[in-house]
Amino acid sequence: MTLRRTALLLAGLVFCTALPAAMYKWVDEDGRTHYSQYPPPDRDYEALQPPPPPASDAGQAQQELEDLLQRQDEQRQAREQAEQKAAESEQQAEQRRKNCEAARHNLEILTTGGRKRITGADGVARYLPEEERQAKIAEAQKRIEEYCD
Repeated sequence: MTLRRTALLLAGLVFCTALPAAMYKWVDEDGRTHYSQYPPPDRDYEALQPPPPPASDAGQAQQELEDLLQRQDEQRQAREQAEQKAAESEQQAEQRRKNCEAARHNLEILTTGGRKRITGADGVARYLPEEERQAKIAEAQKRIEEYCD
């Protein structure tokens, strides 16, 4: 019987020590901060929450940590891809703006003034026949519709 009582008493002590103890924090008249398991009887105090219990399974805690790290890595990759797409979109918009300006400039050159003289790839200059000039004007207008908003 005494062995049974001793075992119960020991089990009770283990159970009591496993429970987190209450902690209290207060500041004395000299401005020093104190921590204790008992609240002070004559001053204001703050009851502190006990820390969370440790993970019962180290393998589970490790898996949760790995999952968290993987989610963070996926979020980082998604953010980098979004930034890359935004940069590409901005670059394409800039290229469209330049193409629009070039098409408008070409149209202005083709529609103002008299006859147009062009230099070919072989370096020989020649005047544009009216049919070819009209075709180039139509092409410039098509480019303006394509690139300009």
